[in-house]
Amino acid sequence: MGTYTEHNRQALIDFFESGCKGGDIGRVGVEIEHFLLDEDGERVPYAEKHGRTGLRDVVEALSAYYPEIEYTADGDIVGCGRTSAYITLEPSAQIEFSMAPFLNVSEVEAEYKNFLFRIGQIIDPLDYRLATVGYCPVSQAADLDLIPKPRYHFMDSYFSSLQGMHAERMMRASASLQVSLDYSDEADAVRKMRLASLLGPILAYICDNVPVYEGKANGSPLRRLRVWREVDPQRCGIVPPTIFDEGFGFADYADWLLSVPPIFITNPEEHETGDMSAAEAYADIEMGRDDVLHLLGMVWPDVRLKSSVEVRVADSLPLPASMGYVALIKGLFYAPTTLDILEGALGVDGDSWPYTPDDVEAAIDAIVADGAQADVYGHPVETWIDMLFSLAVDGLGSESFYLAELQEFCGF
Repeated sequence: MGTYTEHNRQALIDFFESGCKGGDIGRVGVEIEHFLLDEDGERVPYAEKHGRTGLRDVVEALSAYYPEIEYTADGDIVGCGRTSAYITLEPSAQIEFSMAPFLNVSEVEAEYKNFLFRIGQIIDPLDYRLATVGYCPVSQAADLDLIPKPRYHFMDSYFSSLQGMHAERMMRASASLQVSLDYSDEADAVRKMRLASLLGPILAYICDNVPVYEGKANGSPLRRLRVWREVDPQRCGIVPPTIFDEGFGFADYADWLLSVPPIFITNPEEHETGDMSAAEAYADIEMGRDDVLHLLGMVWPDVRLKSSVEVRVADSLPLPASMGYVALIKGLFYAPTTLDILEGALGVDGDSWPYTPDDVEAAIDAIVADGAQADVYGHPVETWIDMLFSLAVDGLGSESFYLAELQEFCGF
């Protein structure tokens, strides 16, 4: 056992405990990923090409409004932000816009509309446009380049060593809509993680938005969700595998994180770690907050625990529908009565959750095969969808009007 093994485990647990907000909960943090397309509908590359403005120049211009700039060691700009929002370039030049937690959906909407206005001032004269879909609407993933950010090249190298995996599709061609939730205490965090994990296939079906997959028309649901399952089963999908076990808590999540290879570490200097577990990689390093955040960012389950609970199952959606989805998640997960009803519909009895990760995978398979008529956890998917929207209305109150845009988008 290394010098810092127990310290590092406790550092993770302490980080999760720092997210406990008592009765002061109700905010939603939102991340929306976009593809930038040129006038011919092709992906705009990171660097200027054939005299055409590249994404690097677009972000440079955006930094006038988002002045906290992130550069690589080689001087390449890869992000910019301010207190309430941050722009990050994803592996193959997807643009991620992350918004700090807000109490009201209207505040999220205002922040997002401001971003769309600012970037519109830059890209409209270029005849560029943003596409909010779950998968790249043009090109095949293998034909797309990575931006010059070492983190992504370390990841690409690691995933390429895994037999039968298709991480290039996740890294280069996927785009999601993520919503982060407050938790009051450990029990509340675990409850939300479990419910979101089980409901994930249904939520993903509501937000299904992949009209084109690998350059061809797509007629199969949950494409992006299934792409993530082709990346690395030890860090994607429904993990930790013990999430539904009685007594599961922060310590169990920390133990799982430490069992997964971190791909690379940044302390004391950035280097790859291969198949070494995080516990081994950091055995002689005292993990600080940046190390904890890095480790948390090297796993991508459907539902991820940080100092909030991240629900990561939705495809990227256009503005009206995306705000409807944010409202849906807020309306479902912040009303104790609603959580009780959902647990009852799932047959949950106290801390006894009669499920395993395999049940979620079976739900995905059923939806792929039968769509809204699929039987999931004892009810048709269409029944679940009706229930979710109805319960969200009760949980949202005056903000329930946002749901109509999502219902119109998904046709339910």
